[in-house]
Amino acid sequence: MNSTMRKKLIGLLLLCCVMETRAAVTLPKIFTSNMVLQREKEIKVWGWADKGETITVSFNGQSVKTKADKNGNWILTLKPMMHGGPFQMKISGKKNAIDLANILIGDVYICSGQSNMEWVINNTNHAEKEIAESKYPQIRLLTVTKATAYQPQKDIEVGQWLECNPQTVGDFSAVAYFFGRKLNKDLNIPIGLINTSWGGTPAEAWTNPEVIEGDELLKASAAKLSPVPWCPVEPG
Repeated sequence: MNSTMRKKLIGLLLLCCVMETRAAVTLPKIFTSNMVLQREKEIKVWGWADKGETITVSFNGQSVKTKADKNGNWILTLKPMMHGGPFQMKISGKKNAIDLANILIGDVYICSGQSNMEWVINNTNHAEKEIAESKYPQIRLLTVTKATAYQPQKDIEVGQWLECNPQTVGDFSAVAYFFGRKLNKDLNIPIGLINTSWGGTPAEAWTNPEVIEGDELLKASAAKLSPVPWCPVEPG
């Protein structure tokens, strides 16, 4: 085989690999096994795939289809459901399927703030006892990794929902955990807790840049901060 034919063959193989990679349906990292979805509200599920690809999401008796847009983005809506579980979710495309397990439907809370919210169970009073008694399978925990950005991001860097037990709870926000435990005991429904806190951050870091630009005092204050740790996430 001469060098020209060899280059063409390598190029063809690389093209096939790229096409195969692009065909895979993917999800944001906030969608994982063990997650909690909000009860009695429409549930949006989104991700990425090939342009025009048909995506099917099957969950708790519902099966909903949509197509990816010209940029490969897709989003669909599941009808509201009562609390319960665990359930399985399957997200299918033309080349692959993603299976998520042990999903609950309940109430989901964003737990955000500074060091008081960031403070973990391992550092609390009577931590050993609290951790040993933390067997609450209806409570699920997700910690958003810290990242800075000036524009809304399509995904978080790392994400994994964890079922609450002595092996997982030690590094989770203490305030979020005790809050969720109280609700779970009182309401007897699944509770999802998303910890997105950052100790020591100033108020300007959590303010919309457009608002800061329109206020001279805020603008002067924010100018002293570099970079501004501001990282919301938007669907799609």
